[in-house]
Parts: sequence; structure tokens; C-alpha cells
Amino acid sequence: MNNGQNNQQPEPVDIRRDRGLSPLWLLPLLALVLAGWLIFQAVNEAGERIQIHFNDAAGLIAGRTTIRYQGLEVGIVRDVNLSEDLQSIYVEADIYPEAVQTLKDGSRFWLVKPKASITGISGLDALVSGNYIALQPGEGEFRTKFTALDTQPSDTTLGDGLTVQLRAPDLGSISIGSQVFYKKIPVGEVYNYTLSNDKKSVLIDVLIQPQYTDLVTNKSRFWNVSGMSANIGFNGVDVQFESLSAMISGAIAFDSPDEGLPIEPNHLFRLYPDLNTAGRGIAITIELPDDNNISTSGAPIIYRGLQIGQISDLRLDKERNKVIAHAAIEPSMSDLLTAGSSMLLEEAAVSLNGLKNISNLIRGNFLTLIPGEGEQSRKFKAITQESLQEKQPGIATFSLFAENSFGIKRGAKLKHRGLDVGRVKKVLFDGERVRFDVIVQPEYTALVRSNSRFYIDGGIEANISAQGVDVSLPPADQLISNGISFTSSGKQQIQTTYPLYKNKRLAQLAADNLKGFANFTLFADELPPVSEGSPLLYRNLPVGEVAGYALTRDGVTISIKVENKYRHLISKNTVFWNRSGVEVEASLTGVKVKAAPISTLMKGGIAFDDLPGVANKAGARYKLYPNLSEAQNFGLLITLTASDARALSENTDIRYQGINIGSVVAIEPDFNTGNVNIKARLFPKYADVVAKSGSYFWAVKPKLSLTGSKNLDSLLSTYIAVAPGDGHYSQTFKLGSAELVKSGLTFILESEDRNSISEGTPLLYRDIQVGQVVKVSLGELADRVVIEAQIEQEYSHLVRTDTVFWNASGLDVTIGLTGANIQTGTVDSMLRGGIAFATPEKQPLSPRAKANRHFLLYKDAKPEWKTWRTAIPSN
Repeated sequence: MNNGQNNQQPEPVDIRRDRGLSPLWLLPLLALVLAGWLIFQAVNEAGERIQIHFNDAAGLIAGRTTIRYQGLEVGIVRDVNLSEDLQSIYVEADIYPEAVQTLKDGSRFWLVKPKASITGISGLDALVSGNYIALQPGEGEFRTKFTALDTQPSDTTLGDGLTVQLRAPDLGSISIGSQVFYKKIPVGEVYNYTLSNDKKSVLIDVLIQPQYTDLVTNKSRFWNVSGMSANIGFNGVDVQFESLSAMISGAIAFDSPDEGLPIEPNHLFRLYPDLNTAGRGIAITIELPDDNNISTSGAPIIYRGLQIGQISDLRLDKERNKVIAHAAIEPSMSDLLTAGSSMLLEEAAVSLNGLKNISNLIRGNFLTLIPGEGEQSRKFKAITQESLQEKQPGIATFSLFAENSFGIKRGAKLKHRGLDVGRVKKVLFDGERVRFDVIVQPEYTALVRSNSRFYIDGGIEANISAQGVDVSLPPADQLISNGISFTSSGKQQIQTTYPLYKNKRLAQLAADNLKGFANFTLFADELPPVSEGSPLLYRNLPVGEVAGYALTRDGVTISIKVENKYRHLISKNTVFWNRSGVEVEASLTGVKVKAAPISTLMKGGIAFDDLPGVANKAGARYKLYPNLSEAQNFGLLITLTASDARALSENTDIRYQGINIGSVVAIEPDFNTGNVNIKARLFPKYADVVAKSGSYFWAVKPKLSLTGSKNLDSLLSTYIAVAPGDGHYSQTFKLGSAELVKSGLTFILESEDRNSISEGTPLLYRDIQVGQVVKVSLGELADRVVIEAQIEQEYSHLVRTDTVFWNASGLDVTIGLTGANIQTGTVDSMLRGGIAFATPEKQPLSPRAKANRHFLLYKDAKPEWKTWRTAIPSN
């Protein structure tokens, strides 16, 4: 229905999108630009991140420790961390942009800390601001990883001035900062020291202040004035020290002769130990003999009683074959230093005739200059008084030979009819003989002839003959030191060699060699009933006679001569015995009487024959037995070496399976080795079997324990038992202290201490002895005790590669707050000691231990070891 109202529809409106940019978008854009700017500023201000490696982090704090260059802060430590191998510290640090150009390949970093010492204080600025890292720019390519120096480099501490180097055998009291004095004025200081390239000396770097550089020349001498020195001699006490600071911190002094020339920097000088050895003057070298006894502390060089120089030091030459003395001579004496001049070694001489240079015994020897002709020289060779005599024209030199030295030393006098005509200049071995090189003074050379006989002239001599006893007492000086005398016979010709006889009697008998006789010397404890001319018998055949006698300190020597046609009868098995009178042998079976020939009944006699296996010599002399029976039963002499012989004595038996096969003859100490030599004899019928290198001798002692007793037959007297060997012939053996077991396995135990372990200590397995210790000694480096042990063959399978050993000896007491804990083994192990062992319970078993395997010997056993019950099959 139309109500008359206007029903017109509204017209549509056209809606369009606004294409403009809203101002709200400017806010995030501005924030983004601001953030980028802040990031740029942070990166730009942070500079360059670097990494520095240090040995330790002492004084390094992240965010606080700064990096400085010439006092200006150029960076800061950001982080401190351990390296991956835990061996060093690396520091992360930022270098400010303005200092990035200092990061080069040669840049150096070091930690600056305050230090105080006697020589001064350094790093005071670090006391206020804390430790910091110093930087010194280098040259090279850019880099960001560096390794810090342990200390400040020495070249950064140097200022202007002259640098020199000093070489010394050791640093002594010198340290960095030690002062250098010239006429007691400080003119420089030590700024560094290092070892030389060959590690045999010390190089000390010294800086001389600029105003004093002209004082150092190529002639300068530097010496150590540290501490205080004192020389005590016949002239009094000489005490020297430079200053109080030098005594405390060490110091160096020097002076320079006027004629010196300027030097280049880093010139190398020698640092002398003191003023006396600095050797200010004309430097010379002198080759010295080995036994020179020259004092290194300024031994004087004398000319006509005045000192013209002194020794500065002694050194070996480059080949280490000669001793070279460095000395200084006063410049005014330079005209004496010629090639023909000699340096005479003045030595002390003490004799009954007087004393010479007695002060040398305390102060050491000195040198005397003997001037000569020739060109100037700076190298000389020291000669002795003997060498000076040898240079005389017309002297005679030749050699004497003997079986031993007879106590003759270098310098012994050579006499003719009691007058000194020469001396012995050298005594030495020449093959199996002793050679004596002698010289005769020119005026006496005519006394030495082609048939001269030389003999020892000294000590008391006694000749025993049918006419009585002739005792000769020499002068007092010959009683103290032996000399050599000689006879003058034959042609006017000096031989190159002569034999030296032990005494005058033997020298006289030497002429018998020209008459067809061979001479021998016998030794006996006492004089037998023989006289000169008594016959020498070989199976009752006269082949020679007794030539004479001589008393010695240990017995009597008997000279015999054998006709040359019977000389071949004397062999290495020849045995001599007394054949005088009537021999009577009485026993239960009857009496046996054996009479000598009529000639020997009247004059006495000596017989000989070959008896193999009988000791026929006493040293180099044949031994004379009292009779044939004793010679046959004496047997072979052997020597046993032992560490001690407390339980042994002369006549101690040597037994094999309870049978006596020999006895001890003598027991003598060997002071050179600290051992004891036991001389023993083996009866002839056993000597061939026992005198072999594989034989083992040991001292048998009684063994008593709670488990039983052993060797009760040695309760009354100890004896020596032997187990024969199968080696080659030998007469020297070592005496053991325990019987060798039938060893199936020998191994080595190592321990920190010996404790109660000794030779013979038993090895125990479940308290049963299965072996023993055979040797206890120190290791090669003396850092441990090495114990050699043997397991009996039937038990050798018990020792495996993982077997553990412990000391089961004695008593272990532990006392604590809760009481006392006492642990001990068996009573037998407390008395005898012992080493126990066990093998771990595991399957399969470890392999058997091989011979000479090393194990540790523990002081105590762990509880679980004693509980192991490992089953170990024997196969």
C-alpha cells in the first residue's frame, strides 16, 4: 500500500583505497637505523680480538687487566681460559682500533708485575693499577695469535751506551742489575745472562753508560768482585772485597791498559774469577805436566828471585790432552819472552840431606823463567828439574828390566861405589816386566860398561853361608828409599838394556850364566840344613848346586844354579824339596826310613821333580818344601774372595759331601776392594776335579728354626763346602754365603729398601720354603735394591707373570686411637725373615714367568692376597 511517503533508494557511495605511506612506519625504521649504528659503533670501538698464550694466569683478570704500549692503554683482557691440552693459558683480548697496526708478526707481549730485590725495584706502576700486559710492536704481516714472553725482553730495558759480553765458567753471585765498577766507580750494570751455545759456559751481557764507553778497550780485563776473598799463607792473611753492595748482590770490575784500542758493541771478553787471576800484563800460555801442583790462585813466575808475572788460571786444551796455564808477564820483561826461554817447575823436595821449597807443600809449586835466545814467543812449555838435566849434552840414557819394581820410584838415585852418578827418570810396565829408564850424568858415563850389572841397593841385607852370617847395614837415606847400584866391567860400551837384580849377591851370580849355568831362586819360611855348594838333585842325579842365601822380611831366599845341559828339566810343574839327612815316616803299619845320599848327609841338598797339581811357587819364586811327603800332599793353591771371613780361620776344612778335600792356608784383607782373600789348598787327587771355573764354594753355618735344623755338623766349627763345576781350569773363586738350590727359575725383585732381606732368606709359598735369595745389591743408579732369587725346579711353575711378592719378615705394629694392631707371619719367619708370594685367582692362569723377569717386592701384603687359593697345575 502506498502511504504516500517517498520511497526512493539511497544512492551507492564509491569507496577508494588510500595509496599514501602512513607516518607510523617511520618509528620502526628509525629504531632499525639506530640499532645498526650502535652495532657499528660497538664493533668499531672494540677494535681487533686477539689471542695470547701464557704459561700461567697469575695476575690476569678478565675485564680488568689492561694492555699497554709505552704506558698508554691500547686494549683490555676479555676472557681467560685453559688450553685444550691443559698445559697453558690463553687470553682473549681486544685491541683498540687506534692500536691495531701494532699487531704484527714480530709483536711481543709480557706480563708486568711489581718486583723487588737487592739490586732494585721494578714495575712500581703495577702496584697502583694492578698487573698489566705490556706490548712491543714488531715488524711483519698482520696476525692475531701470539705467545707471551716469560720476562721483559732485555733489549727494551737498554738505553744509550756500550754493550759488551763476558764469558765465565759459571754465573756465581752475578745477577741482573749487578753493577760494573771502574776504579770502584759504578759505570754500568748487568742486564742479561744466558748459556753459551755449547752449554759449557755463561755469557753475561753488560751495558756501559755512555759517558764511560771510552774506558773499555780491546785490552780491558774484567774480573768478579762479588763477596769477599781471603788468602792465608806464610806472609799473612790477605782479605779483599770491593764494596758492601758487591758483597751482597755481586759485582764486576775492570781496568784497561793505556795502549788499548776502541771496540765494537757486543765485544766478547773473559770474566776472571778474581783480581789475582785477571793477569794484567803480557798474556802468555804455558803447557804444564800432569802432576804440576800449580796453584790456580796467582802462582808466581820468578826471575832471579823477583816476581815478574803470575798464573791466572789452568785449563785443558781443545783435545783435553794437555794442561795449559794462562799467565801475565810484566811488560818491562817482554825481552825475556823468546822461543829459547824455558819455564822451570820448582817443586818441593824433602830428604835426609835437607829441604827445598818447603813452602810449596802448602802454597803449591811455582815457575822460574830461564832466559834464552830466539824470536819473541807467547807460548812456552814447563820443564822439571829432571827434564832440565836431560837436556845437558853428553848424558847417557838406557833401560833396566826386572820382574817387579822393588819399591823403586821416579827420581831414585843411581850410584857407583856409593857416589851419585845418575837417577831413575821413569818406571813403567813393558809387557810382563817392569822397565826403569835411567840417565847418567856426562862425567860418569865411562863407568857404565857392556857387562855392568845393576842391582837394588837398599835395606838390610844378610848372607848366610858356612862361614857364618854377614849382615850389611846401608846408610840412613837408603833405609828409607831404595836406590840402584852397578858394577863396572866389560868393554867401553853402553848397552841399551840391562837386567836389574834384586840384590848384590844375585848380581854377582849373574856372571855364572856365562859359564854355562842357569840361575833360579827358591823361597822357604826358614833356612834348610844346606850351605853353599850343597848339591841339587834330580832323581838322585846331581845337576847343579846351591849358590847362596839371603834373608828377606818374610823368609829366606836360596839361589841355585843348574847346568845348562839340565836346564830343560825345570818346567812349570817342577817342585823343590829339602833332601838333607834321613827321612822317617811312622804310622800304625810300621816305620819307614829313607836315607839321602852320603853327599847330602854331609852338606845337605835340594831335590826336585815334576809333580803336577802341586803349588810350586810363592809369587815369582819357586817354593822349597821341607820334604817330599809334604810336597806331595800340599796340593794346589786356590784363592776364594769373600765380603768377610768372620767365621773362618786358618786350617778351616774344605769338604765335599762330608769328605775333606782341602783346607784354608791363610786369610788376608784386600784393602783396595774391601774384600777378603782366602788362600786355600786342594789335595792333589781332588785338584783336577774341583779347580774348574764352574765350581761353587760356600761357607756352611748351622741353621736352626722351629721347623727343623740343618748343618748341625758346623756347630763346633764352620767349614767350606764345594759343588764341583765342569768349566775350564781356574784358581780363583768367589765364596758364597748360602748353598745353591737346584734352581728351576731365577728372577729379580726390586724394592725401595733392603729391610731384613739377605742372602739365604727363604721364599715362602703358603709358609713352605720353595726357594731362597742368592744375592742382594744396589741397582745401577743406586735408586733401588735389587734382589736375585731362585725357585727350586719342582716349584718353578708357581711363579706367573702376575704373581705378587711381599716381605713376610719381622713384626708389623700399628698404633692408633682405636688401639694397637699387630700383624706378623710365622714365628720362623720372624726369626729367619722371608719373602712370600701368591698368584691371583683367575682363569685362565697367566703364563709362567721367564728367567730374569723383574717383580716389585711390596713391603706389606694386601689383605686379599692372603686369601687367594689359586690352583696351579705343575704341567
